[in-house]
Amino acid sequence: MFAERGYDKTSLRDIAAAAQVDPALIRHYFGSKAELFRATVGWPFEPEQLSGRILGDGTGELAERLTAAFFEFWEHPDTRPPLLAILRGAATHEESAALVRQFIEQRLYPQIATALRGPDSELRVDLAMGQLLGIAYLRHILRIEPIASQSTEELIARAVPAVRAHLGERS
Repeated sequence: MFAERGYDKTSLRDIAAAAQVDPALIRHYFGSKAELFRATVGWPFEPEQLSGRILGDGTGELAERLTAAFFEFWEHPDTRPPLLAILRGAATHEESAALVRQFIEQRLYPQIATALRGPDSELRVDLAMGQLLGIAYLRHILRIEPIASQSTEELIARAVPAVRAHLGERS
């Protein structure tokens, strides 16, 4: 429900009704909607494994690996719903925004920034990820055409040059 409706439009009563339990049971085990959100919506992958995959054996082709991995998680039916819940929630719910900030600042971006040469590496990673998150937002939340119906391969091919430019890589 968090993925489909977002945090603000999901109530404990709705969740309890869907689970066919009393809302008090959810409060007993989780305490609050925020705690239930935190317990049920987390990153659908291990950031350390992802960073190893993205970084590979150096920075060569980093933009391609980053873009492909990003789209793979967004397009997979098991990982898309939690990502949708996090992205939708981050705009209106502090707990979700905190999850996103924690991921950005502590778990993945620093490893990528360290692999880049030159100044402003953290800013360059932020800009590259902003590009990719913008595409995900348009494609999966707003469902803007034609981006929503483009093939993943086409989106990757078109996004890689922008990601490469943000990262400061040469083609």
